[in-house]
Amino acid sequence: MKLLFKFILLLIVLVIIFIISMLSGISDISIIEMFKSLFFSSDENTYTIINQIRLPRVILAIVAGAGLACSGCVFQGVLRNPLADPFTLGISGGAAFGASIGFAFGITKLSWVFLPLLGFCGALLSVGFVYIINSKKEFDSNSMILSGVVASYIFSSAVMLVFSISSSDKLYSAFMWLMGNLSFFDDRLLYVVTIFVIICVIILCCLGNVINIISLGNEKSNSLGVNTSRTVKYLFLLSSLITACIVSCCGVISFVGLMIPHITRKFVGNNNRILMPFSAITGSIFLLICDTISRTVIAPIEIPIGVITSIIGGFFFVFLLLKKAGKISI
Repeated sequence: MKLLFKFILLLIVLVIIFIISMLSGISDISIIEMFKSLFFSSDENTYTIINQIRLPRVILAIVAGAGLACSGCVFQGVLRNPLADPFTLGISGGAAFGASIGFAFGITKLSWVFLPLLGFCGALLSVGFVYIINSKKEFDSNSMILSGVVASYIFSSAVMLVFSISSSDKLYSAFMWLMGNLSFFDDRLLYVVTIFVIICVIILCCLGNVINIISLGNEKSNSLGVNTSRTVKYLFLLSSLITACIVSCCGVISFVGLMIPHITRKFVGNNNRILMPFSAITGSIFLLICDTISRTVIAPIEIPIGVITSIIGGFFFVFLLLKKAGKISI
């Protein structure tokens, strides 16, 4: 009952932040006008602002926050390392590299499906890089994190190379996308990514008990009937696919998968069956807040949302390192 109350409370907070985010922007729109535009008829200008500008990016923020937070739960649970997330494992960097190739050289103009496809190929390339390096080290979690950071640097440099040799008229929008932005995406891509990420998040939430077993270690999980090696591959693949889809829509939004699981554990504990759905909602709330800040703090100039999450996440990452080293305690 206590968990149900917390879950309902989180949903209420999400709805409140959703409304605040929909009302925030350069144009002043009342809450009555917003609901009229969403569910009834309204003037053309208000309809365009609410339904074609604000609503799609709010939906994307909710979906991206949930997907990245769940992916972070998977990586931290499977690797048993508090510093694991799609960014520190290099998966976001790999997805950004794949998507940037299509973005910079116009491949995505052939069809909108190429952007998530190239993003997924880049994510797989990064996962394969980390996997091969650690295959002889029995997949030590610290080694995988270090390999992921190396992969992230390599792919970030590759992205810069791709942009440096692409036409100059694409550079501004390309860099804005790369820094994490909820303004540059195809509406058709939004629908597909939203449906796909929601399905994948539900699947991962249903696999919470399996992740709990894997987190006990290879010997115990195998003795309990879980094929650890195969299951970990599937979990990595699914989480990488979620990350690739999100990156293809809104670029690299770092540290969400790192911070949100840690914050959520303080309220619901370490049981992944419970942690993952709570983290999904908390991630949605967090990214909605960041998006609202990005649009309003120095309006009409918009701060890329990835910049905001990186600033917050950088301090949080240092906090975790100090905590792990025993220099601080909570």
